[in-house]
Amino acid sequence: MGGRRNNRSSGVRGPNSALTEFLRVEGITDGFRRRREEQDVAEEEVQSNVEDGANGSEEVDQSALGPEILEGSSSAVGSSRNLIEEEIEDMVKAAKKKRRIASRRGDEGGFPSDDDDSDLSYSDDDYGGGRRKRFGETDTCVMCGSEFRVTVYSRYDKANQGYLCERCNEKVLERERNSRRNQMNARRKRKKLAKALLDKRDVSLPKLQDICIKKISDNIDDVEVLGDIGQVNFNKISRILTKNRSLNNSTISLFLNPDIRHLEFWDCSNVDSDSLNKVAAYCPHLKSLTLYMCGQFHNDNLEYYGKQLQELSELALDGPFLISDIAWQTYFEAYGSRLTKFEVRNTHRFGNDSFISLLDNCGSNLVSLKLSKLAGLNSSAVYDLLPHYISQSHLKVLEISYPASEDLVTDEMLINLLAITGESLTSLNLDGCTGLTDRFLTEGVTQFCPNLTHLSLVHLDQLTDESFSSAFHSYHLVNSGGLISVNVTKCTNLGVNAIDALLRHSASTLVELSVNSIYNITKDYLFQILSNDNHPIKEKIRRELATANGTSEEPGSPEKPTLYEKIQFPLLTSLDIGFVRAVDDEILEMINRNCSKLDILEVFGNNRCTSNVTTRNGLLVIGRQHDVI
Repeated sequence: MGGRRNNRSSGVRGPNSALTEFLRVEGITDGFRRRREEQDVAEEEVQSNVEDGANGSEEVDQSALGPEILEGSSSAVGSSRNLIEEEIEDMVKAAKKKRRIASRRGDEGGFPSDDDDSDLSYSDDDYGGGRRKRFGETDTCVMCGSEFRVTVYSRYDKANQGYLCERCNEKVLERERNSRRNQMNARRKRKKLAKALLDKRDVSLPKLQDICIKKISDNIDDVEVLGDIGQVNFNKISRILTKNRSLNNSTISLFLNPDIRHLEFWDCSNVDSDSLNKVAAYCPHLKSLTLYMCGQFHNDNLEYYGKQLQELSELALDGPFLISDIAWQTYFEAYGSRLTKFEVRNTHRFGNDSFISLLDNCGSNLVSLKLSKLAGLNSSAVYDLLPHYISQSHLKVLEISYPASEDLVTDEMLINLLAITGESLTSLNLDGCTGLTDRFLTEGVTQFCPNLTHLSLVHLDQLTDESFSSAFHSYHLVNSGGLISVNVTKCTNLGVNAIDALLRHSASTLVELSVNSIYNITKDYLFQILSNDNHPIKEKIRRELATANGTSEEPGSPEKPTLYEKIQFPLLTSLDIGFVRAVDDEILEMINRNCSKLDILEVFGNNRCTSNVTTRNGLLVIGRQHDVI
């Protein structure tokens, strides 16, 4: 058997009592006590020797005591006294160190934090004209002048170089609490304002109807007692529940009734398959159905919808990744002839065969077709079939966005498609089709789309400034009405010429415009289109142009300035001009003054847009650096 382990050598220590820990911290250790005992023994020996000599004769002859006794006793006393002085000095140093650490942690509480150790000790040195007080001594409050007794809780006021009484200390604490409370309230207000900005709304007094709808949303489980509150209000409640992720198996039933014709659920992530079947069971007369984030919608649901919803002609699904390719084909073959509007997004199982089945069974009836982020649709030849199945002058809305690869959607296919159905097309979304070039624009859109009102070309980085400008300069010959919504975000090769041609064509009709990340837009251009034509800067440019036209140009001569006339924006309500570095406070002020209907202005990434500009009531400026939580 092995022997017991030596706990002393293992370094394991048991718990100490509070007294033991206090003595250890103060330096009163076993060694200290042993030295005190040795000192006491030495003093007793000397005292006894002295007493013995006194008893033997009235006058003590120190030489009679012997040199050994005197030397031994004096050395013992001296060494013991030296040890005591060393211990006391160590204790004082330890106390200084602790007070210094405590004063640093306590900021203004306790003693002032000085680097000089002598200033931190309980000495008679001056501080602020007076002696440093010990705990328990009487002092005069530097704030109110009353006398009080110094305690460990007394606060030292650095500004007035003295201590505060308990009453004044409480007043200071109350001011600090109020300051912290005000800071928290200000932070909550900033968070509320920032949240409202991100939601693209203002912080104002809500309508009574909105308050009631919010209250209903908070108590959605008891909403049945209200009876019929109207389809419009139900849609508002549905959007609130969607935003709060509160649409679930229980709350979905509150929106279902046999008379409903249009139903929109924008977040079905908490609704399971059985509850999704309730939509078809309780609403057999549905004509339009939108289910977003419907990850639990699977083959059986789609089949049940086809059998139950005999009048359904508009179907939009986002994220139905459980529906297989075969299930899609079966649905289109059995019920596809009813569909006039179809939208599918974010699924890898809608493949080439599904798309062919869609075109074969629904293509001639489609008025709206939206396809986005379909990883399974990966054949360029299948996309090329689209012009052959769409009826001439029938399609109104087309979205083909973010295909699996950039070579799937080509200029040739789009030109052929627009030649067939461009006359009826009102909305075209080609976001993320990065393989497209200027051709589809110059030979397709601006040639065959006279009624187009909505155009989105996000991330089309092969579009060039010159071709885009040329296309829109001639577009008025085809489309004289103008565009309502345009999004050319991150078409990074566009510049002043392209944007000017676009605005000259559609500025009078534009309601929404995004030129986010069009880096080549200059401040000079923005200044000119937002300033009056009689502005002194424009007059100067006219004189320079007149002088340049009257002289022959020589190689190496400076480039002529360009004059741009003012552009009016009578209907513009939403403008995204983020990451256009030319935008600063001056341009922001001009936009605020010239766009009277503008409600939302986004300036993300423009670090020269600051809070120095005061905008009119009703205009939300989102993205300035000071608009933070």
